[in-house]
Amino acid sequence: MIGNILKFGWRNIWRNKRRTLLTVTAIAFGVTSIVFAKAYFNGIMDSAMESMVKTELGHIKIADKEYMRLERIMPKEHLVTGIPTLLKSLSQVEGITHVVEKLKMNVLLSHGSTNEPGLAVGIHPDDADQTFDLSKAIVKGKYYSESGLELIIGKGLAEELDVTVNDELLLVTTDINYSTYALPFKIVGIFETGFRYMDRHQLFIPLSKAQEMLDCPDSAHEVIIFIDSPYNSRQVAARIQDILDRQNPGNSLLIQPWEENDFVKGSIPLYRQVYGKIYGLIMLIVALVILNTMLMTVMERYHEIGVIKALGMKDREISTMILTEAFYIGAIGSLAGGAIGGALAAYTEKTGLNMIAIVGEKIWNEMDIPIPFFGQVLYPDFTWNTLLGSIAFGVIVALIAVIYPAIKSARMKPVEAFRSQLKV
Repeated sequence: MIGNILKFGWRNIWRNKRRTLLTVTAIAFGVTSIVFAKAYFNGIMDSAMESMVKTELGHIKIADKEYMRLERIMPKEHLVTGIPTLLKSLSQVEGITHVVEKLKMNVLLSHGSTNEPGLAVGIHPDDADQTFDLSKAIVKGKYYSESGLELIIGKGLAEELDVTVNDELLLVTTDINYSTYALPFKIVGIFETGFRYMDRHQLFIPLSKAQEMLDCPDSAHEVIIFIDSPYNSRQVAARIQDILDRQNPGNSLLIQPWEENDFVKGSIPLYRQVYGKIYGLIMLIVALVILNTMLMTVMERYHEIGVIKALGMKDREISTMILTEAFYIGAIGSLAGGAIGGALAAYTEKTGLNMIAIVGEKIWNEMDIPIPFFGQVLYPDFTWNTLLGSIAFGVIVALIAVIYPAIKSARMKPVEAFRSQLKV
C-alpha cells in the first residue's frame, strides 16, 4: 500500500504542473537565499579575522602595557626598546615563523599648499610584503625599499593630496621628546588594498626612517609574531613571557595572543550575534513563504480530496499521500535551491562581491569606516554543511506546513470537502 501511495503522490503533483512549479520555485528561492546568506555572513567574519591577523594582530603581539591601554591614540613614547636583544630571546622559542617590527605615528602630510593628516607605518618592506602581500597592492609606481627616503601611499589619500608617483611629500610629526621633526619623502608607489581605511589614511615608510623621525633607534611600538600553529598562540605567548620575565623581571611588556585582543573578544562575538539574528530573520521569512505556499497548495485541493475520499481512500492514507506530496515538492524545491545557491556561493567565493557595485560608487566614497579589514571585495565562505543544512531546512518546513491541512483533510467528510471554500 505504501508503494502505491508513493507512486500516486508522485503522479499527483504533476497533475497540476503550474501549481507544482510555482510551489517548487518559492521553495527553491527561499533555500537559495539561505545558502547564499549563510555563506556571505561566514565569509565576512572569516575574512575580517584573517585581515586583522595579517595587518594588525599577528598571532602574538608584544607591546608596552601603557601603549596597549592607550592604543587608540597611539602614544609615541611607550615603546618596545632593545629590539636586537628581544629578537635574540625570541629565537629561543619554538614555533615562531616570522617576527615583524612596526612603528606607527600620526603625521601631517604637506604637498604644495595642500595638507592632510595621515597614519605613517614604519615597517621593513619585506615584512609588510610577507605578512599581507603589500607589493601586490601597488597600482602605480613601484614598491618601496628600506634605503632612502621612499614611501608608498594609499590611493584614496593620494587623491586627497592630489599627488602621484615621483612627487615629494613632507611628513611632519613630533618625536618621543615632543620636538617637531620633518622629513621629505619621495612617493615611489601608490597602493590600493581594497580596505577602505588603509587606502584613505595610511602610508608606509622604511622602519629606519620612522625610528629616526621619532628619535627611537632599535625600538618599535609593536612586535608582531607569527607562529606555525595559530591556535597554539596562548602556549607560545606563555613561553615568551617566561623567557622575558627571567631576563628582565618586572618588565612593562604585554605579550598578547590574538584570542585575547579586545576586538576579538568583544566586537567579533557581537558581530556574529548580529549576523546570526539577521540570518535567523531570513530563515523565518523563508519559512513563512514556504508555509504559506504549501498551505495554499493543499487547501485549494479540498474538492479533489473529497472525491478521493468518496472513492474509498482511508483517512490515514490521505494524510500519508499529502505528506508524501509535500516531501516530493519540498525535496525538489530544496535541491534546486541548494544547487543554485551553492553554485552562486561557490562562484562568488572565487570572484568576490564588489561592494562598490552593490552599494554604488557615491555611497562607497562617502563611507569612512575606521576598521582596516572592511574591504572593497568580500568573499563568501561556502561549505557543504551550509548546503546540506539549508536543503534539510526546506524539506522539513515543507512537511511541517502540511501537517495541519493533512489532518484536517483526512477528518473531513466528502460532502464537507465539496462545500469547502478554502477555509482552514
